[in-house]
Amino acid sequence: MEITPKPLTSEKSKLSKQSLWWRFIKYSIVGILANSGLWAIAIVYLKSTPSTYTSEAIFNVAGSGPGVSVNLPDIGQASTSGASAFGSASSDPRENYKIIASSTTTIEAAAKSLKIPEKQFGEPRIKLINNTTLLSIAINGQDPEKTQQKLQALYQALNARLHSLRQSERAERDLSNQKALSNAQKRLTEAQRRLSEYKAESGLNSSAQLKELISNIELLRKQRSEIYAQQEQLGSRLKQLSVNLQLSPQEAADALVLQTDQQFQKSFSEYTTATTNLKALLSDRGPNYPDVVAARQQQEASLVMLLERGKVLLGKPVEQLTLERLNLDNSNGSGGERAELFQQLVTLESDYQGLIAQVTTLTQQIQKLETRLQTLSQKETVFDELLRQLQIAEAVFASTLAKVDLGKGDPFGSFPLIQIVEEPTLPEEPTAPKPKLVLAGAVLGSLLVTISLTLIWWRDPLTTATKKILKEIVA
Repeated sequence: MEITPKPLTSEKSKLSKQSLWWRFIKYSIVGILANSGLWAIAIVYLKSTPSTYTSEAIFNVAGSGPGVSVNLPDIGQASTSGASAFGSASSDPRENYKIIASSTTTIEAAAKSLKIPEKQFGEPRIKLINNTTLLSIAINGQDPEKTQQKLQALYQALNARLHSLRQSERAERDLSNQKALSNAQKRLTEAQRRLSEYKAESGLNSSAQLKELISNIELLRKQRSEIYAQQEQLGSRLKQLSVNLQLSPQEAADALVLQTDQQFQKSFSEYTTATTNLKALLSDRGPNYPDVVAARQQQEASLVMLLERGKVLLGKPVEQLTLERLNLDNSNGSGGERAELFQQLVTLESDYQGLIAQVTTLTQQIQKLETRLQTLSQKETVFDELLRQLQIAEAVFASTLAKVDLGKGDPFGSFPLIQIVEEPTLPEEPTAPKPKLVLAGAVLGSLLVTISLTLIWWRDPLTTATKKILKEIVA
């Protein structure tokens, strides 16, 4: 069974055309109203919004400054090295400056310098330029010159704020440094006092004193050894000469004393003559002959005088045999040689005794120095400890003083120097509102509104007409 569509009537067709036209008029009115409102808003915005100008400037934050380090290999040596404010990956001084420049204190100071309210000054826009040490600052205003002045005032207020922070930091650091320096100086003075008192008490002035004392002891020992060797050599010669002469050195000295006395020599000569005469008489006479008795009496008288004079000269009793043995009579030509040997024996004995005295003196000096060395060596431990404390105190004081002196030359340690790379600009054209951009937005908005309404109008009547045709086909 076929189904044949019924033809549309002219009335329905006429109604459909009227509906389409009615819808077109309705959407057109809506489009006109929407576009009119959009353009009205754009025109009102352009007319009512005051012109806004923007001044911009670029600043550089100095990245390096003198850093201070102290090296004390020999106490007191200081050196300086470069330090960068951007050396740490976790901190960027530009971020600090961004916060300080945007702070209420800085903005109030800038607004006060221009004699305008803080709200009227506005909020600066700060941008960090990547991979550089630069930052840019921009600020808005309603007048080009005043906007430029606002940015200049902001830069001056920022510099003043940074200067105040540097001064505050420096004052705090100076106070801390002076306290540390004062403490270091007190420790140094105390260490010097303790060492000085111990020096006066112990008699030990330095470690070099012990070295010098040891050197002196060794020198004295060397001298004693040399003198002892001379003593041994001289003693051997003295002993041999004494054996040869069969006299002791003292007896040789006594003989020389007797030889130099004229009275003794005269008495000795008389005694010798009397003895010779007596021997000559006894050869052909008996002991009781008068001339023999007279000669014997003369001999005895000469002997008495001789013994008495010898006792006076030598200060001790002298026997006849001793006097005969000490005789240096040069009548037979041998007395002079014996006198020289006696003189040599006496001289050797004197030199030998002098060497013995030197060895004894040197031994006593060495013993005293060794005793002193032992005493000072026991005190050296305390001395070294006090000296080490003094050296540490000197090192601390020198390093503290060096840091204080060198640190004063770097006022930009925590807050680096900021420099103007590009002066605040004088804007020639307003940055807002922008008529071209507003008009372009209005045109684009109108275009979008028109296209949207057209699509809605086009889609709605087609769907309605299609539904009616399908219903007629099915019926």
